[in-house]
Amino acid sequence: MLGGFGMWVAIDMARTTERAETIKSALEREGFLVQLRSVYKKKSGGESLYEIRVPESEAEEARELLLDM
Repeated sequence: MLGGFGMWVAIDMARTTERAETIKSALEREGFLVQLRSVYKKKSGGESLYEIRVPESEAEEARELLLDM
């Protein structure tokens, strides 16, 4: 188990650090546990790619919240 919460799953992707942090903050304000995972980072600036991850047990509810954003 990771962090004692079971399996973490990706519920969204973000292309910038700022967007990833915005999504993370919105989810955390609603009480969700959130991890950001960098899956790609361009060396000379430009795009990066981040997974927004939550515990599997919270994934469906978190996805619904994202749809309302």
